[in-house]
Amino acid sequence: MKRVWNSNYAYALLVWLGIFSCGSYASALMDRPRVSKAHAGTEPFATFHLLDRQLSLLGRQSAVLQKTAVSSPQPGNLKPAKPPWRKAARDMGQTVKTIEKLAYRLQRKYRGKPFGRRLFGRLSARAASVQSALSVVRSADSSVRASAAASEVDKCIVALGLQYNAITGGYAALHCAPGEWTCCEPKRQGEASSPDACRWLCTKKAQRCRGFVGLRAAGQK
Repeated sequence: MKRVWNSNYAYALLVWLGIFSCGSYASALMDRPRVSKAHAGTEPFATFHLLDRQLSLLGRQSAVLQKTAVSSPQPGNLKPAKPPWRKAARDMGQTVKTIEKLAYRLQRKYRGKPFGRRLFGRLSARAASVQSALSVVRSADSSVRASAAASEVDKCIVALGLQYNAITGGYAALHCAPGEWTCCEPKRQGEASSPDACRWLCTKKAQRCRGFVGLRAAGQK
């Protein structure tokens, strides 16, 4: 059983590293500066920063859940009075709840922008699917069932991370001129496997953005 967990964990770790390498999980890796105070109140980037932290925490919690579910001793047919995987799943549930709130915040902010509303609505739905998978873990009455349910949780987390990366990928590398707006436009055909992905660029007029706008570069008088 231990060998199986090591294999599953290695796979999950490789998937998470693949997502991290795209650059959207900057603060999760803790090797990139935090949002400056001057821009702390600017959306959607301030919320992206908070989502980075929560997704990083969720990844660590998922590793704990996997280890707890698989390595929990079950002598004979005895069921533990307090299955340890339930606490791990509850902790993750709180993190996902925060992610859901943040996604809903952005969904409401861009409710007048169909593309933005769809993007953040899908992110919210991905978070809800993680929450649903966690409920199965909490109801598991054996380590075998808990382990199988935890694997489904991991799949849902990967889907959540990929959707988040589709929205935020590339925004941190923008260097707009003073007075220009950051803009998320739908990726062109051939640039993404899904139409629900951002192509971040700079534009002089917010009205020209075909998706939704974010921060306006400082310096304009």
